[in-house]
Amino acid sequence: MSSYAPLLAALVALLIGLTVGKAWERYKLRDGTWIDRRRARQSPHYILGLNFLVTNQIDLAIEELTKAASVDEEALEVHMILGNLYREKGQVGKAITIHQSLLQRSRLSRVEHAYVLLCLGLDYKRGGFVDRALDAFNEVLRLDPKNEYALVNLQKLHEEQHQWTEAYDTRQKLATLSAIDSRPQNEAILAFLENEIGLEATRRKDYPEAIRRFQSAIGLDARAIPAYLNLGDIRVTQGNEAEAALIWETMVDVAPDRAYLAFSRLEAQAARLGEPDRFASLCKRLITENPQDWRARLALSKQRHAAGNPLEALELLFAALLQNPHALTIHQAIWRALGQLGHPTALVDRYSELTQHAVFYLDPHVCIRCRYRSTELLWQCPHCHDWNTFVEERIAPAQDPQLEALST
Repeated sequence: MSSYAPLLAALVALLIGLTVGKAWERYKLRDGTWIDRRRARQSPHYILGLNFLVTNQIDLAIEELTKAASVDEEALEVHMILGNLYREKGQVGKAITIHQSLLQRSRLSRVEHAYVLLCLGLDYKRGGFVDRALDAFNEVLRLDPKNEYALVNLQKLHEEQHQWTEAYDTRQKLATLSAIDSRPQNEAILAFLENEIGLEATRRKDYPEAIRRFQSAIGLDARAIPAYLNLGDIRVTQGNEAEAALIWETMVDVAPDRAYLAFSRLEAQAARLGEPDRFASLCKRLITENPQDWRARLALSKQRHAAGNPLEALELLFAALLQNPHALTIHQAIWRALGQLGHPTALVDRYSELTQHAVFYLDPHVCIRCRYRSTELLWQCPHCHDWNTFVEERIAPAQDPQLEALST
């Protein structure tokens, strides 16, 4: 029995150590008095503050969390949240002061130090202190190399400064840490960054490098639309019209919903090559494959009008109007066509009936992440800085029995 005494003593000592450790995690000696470190989180003010935060009542959340923080000045997470809320309110100076004071604490763990630095980096970023923000995020990564939040914000900072190569390298690091199901998103973002690097090379007239970057973008993401457009432009500059046409037509096949972005290029090229029917055939194919494609009808109507078929052009415009009665570009084209035809009464009346409930928009686009609106298609949102998030905003198609046959 006595042979088990040392083992039993060691086991008891281990249990005592675990108990003391848990107690120390919860309690701390301050001014000779044991204080519960979880008191701030157990305070009703903390719960109320979180509730106000969830309902986006920032001022009330700050008021309650400030009361919770007064219960225990050592409640790190409460002070971090307070600093973040001040930053969201635009009081960047106050947020910086709070987070800097937290960094002065001597007993921060490595992870706590990293996350306070991350908050401070976000403060600097919001305040426009780019160099300080870069230093803060890089320091976070030194402490915690796998901190995805630091990598994302570092990438965005590089993008805002148009440091595309640095942004690309940062995104590659982030891609190695992301889950497998995030791979398509990472590759799409890398493709857009490759395209930006290619544009920089184009401005330097370093065409081999630009071509390599645009081709790499397409290899990463087959729907990297701007890369096709820019690659085709370089081929035109090099005098290779046939390859440019092939590149743009490939883009149309890959992303028919974005085909209209290449229409002006393909139409001009078809005219230069003396093959106007090539562009007309492309538009007809798009309409057949997608009867709701109003842009293809608009483009084809211009081509038919130029070919001396104004009535056919107007019918195409009416069909386009059926699909999108709110597009100002269609109405402008119809007004021009009616004017050139001498404003036939029957056609004017038909147009009036179609548009009596229409509201005009100039190609509205909206970011699906932050709802930022733009009159043009943007590849990167200027508000939330996410890539490829704009979609065309549509209200409702018109209803005209006379045109239903044209749209099918």
